[in-house]
Amino acid sequence: MKVLLTFGGTREYIDAARFITNLSTGRTGRILAERFAALGCKTVCVRAQGAERPAGGKVRLSEFTTFKDLDLELRRLLKTEAFDAVVHLAAVSDYSPASIEAAGKKFAPGRTVKLDSNAPELTLVLKRNFKIIDRIKKYAAAGGQPEPLLTGFKLTSGAAAPAVLEKVLALASADLVVHNDLAEMKKEHPFHLYRDGKLLADCGGPEELADRLFSEIEKKMEATCS
Repeated sequence: MKVLLTFGGTREYIDAARFITNLSTGRTGRILAERFAALGCKTVCVRAQGAERPAGGKVRLSEFTTFKDLDLELRRLLKTEAFDAVVHLAAVSDYSPASIEAAGKKFAPGRTVKLDSNAPELTLVLKRNFKIIDRIKKYAAAGGQPEPLLTGFKLTSGAAAPAVLEKVLALASADLVVHNDLAEMKKEHPFHLYRDGKLLADCGGPEELADRLFSEIEKKMEATCS
């Protein structure tokens, strides 16, 4: 069984010293990767710069920083290697800097220059990014690779049940959707696993989630071989 995981948060650079990011530490992805490797999976991880790193030498790692980096690395891997499953846990920026205006001058965002901090105001225009998860199976197909079982993740904050279901169903390209909510993550870190909008399991932590995902991948492989 060969599994590809993405985890950690993207960094979208404003200038050489400033970037937009998110709360992701990569902890859940790191635990899932270690558990998959312990269960005997060939485990490949695309890990964000600064995210937690899986222990041991059984996990193959590559690294990304920006949205573009992650997309290019996934495209390369999925076109050239066959994976039984992809667990797309990375916290991907919905927006990237498009242009900057400071002191009446416009600048292109990026890491080549550092903006002067003397301007009383800085205007940052963001552009919407496409959803990488919607392209994962297409990248595999473009390389003639078999379609992987795709798991997506959706984070909410204090969302009611109808809103949660709406968000889960919006990830239509994923075979499985894992939902968690910031309001539930005070002492523990529960996960809720869905298929086709129906709740499959409530998992008390990342270790339990890893075992359940492993079971679902096994079922998919058995169905494919039968």
